[in-house]
Amino acid sequence: MSTAVTEPEPSPQPWLKRIPAPLFTVVYGALVILVVFGAAMAAGYTADTADTAGAEAVAESERLPQPERPFNPPPANPDNVAASIRSHLITDVRVGKTDSGAMMRGDIVNGALDDTTEIAGHLSRLLEQNCLDTVTLTSKSGMRFNFWGFCFSTLPPATIAQLMDFGVDEGADSVSFAVYPVQGNFHTITLNWMDVGDTDDADELIEQWQEVERPDEIDRITFNGYTDDEVVVMDNDKKTGEAIKRWPRFTNAEE
Repeated sequence: MSTAVTEPEPSPQPWLKRIPAPLFTVVYGALVILVVFGAAMAAGYTADTADTAGAEAVAESERLPQPERPFNPPPANPDNVAASIRSHLITDVRVGKTDSGAMMRGDIVNGALDDTTEIAGHLSRLLEQNCLDTVTLTSKSGMRFNFWGFCFSTLPPATIAQLMDFGVDEGADSVSFAVYPVQGNFHTITLNWMDVGDTDDADELIEQWQEVERPDEIDRITFNGYTDDEVVVMDNDKKTGEAIKRWPRFTNAEE
């Protein structure tokens, strides 16, 4: 009886183990280098594409016409302004739109400046409730009151009344209230006297200017006076205080 023993067949080895070690090292290293190089090329291509797109966008924006007014202009409702006017204070009202809000012109009713409390309160509310950046009101004597730059912003009625009263009492030709939002809401009031008289009259007027107490919410009050021979200016500034300047007035040589 035969007692021969059959040797078991060796189990198959994975294909990686069948690759010689030196060859595996070379191939694996080459693959790593290719992956790293490919990643670097992809990143460079992405950056170049982004730069090119950005440059094209800038060039395109430079070719487009620039807007002449804001994309979202402030709301202007002239009809609302006209409907809010108290006719026993202001008449002959004309309203319209501007590039930065609404405008209004009108005449002050005779007697409305005898006691400015009511008209000052009325104007203060109009400015607060509307984007009313241009207002010109004319009294029966021809004196003008201007309000510039107010868009849903205002001044206290007492401040408006104080300077209106002073202008009326001292015979000013105009009183202008202005606010400059781009300069940190810098508030100014300017009063003009176009025909003061002579130098002595100017000196007396300056004394009256110096009596005016500047309201705390006003950054600067400017008084301008024009005599036959000179121009006189006084600034009452919140930071620098009072400053008076005088210089000769230039007139027509043939006069």
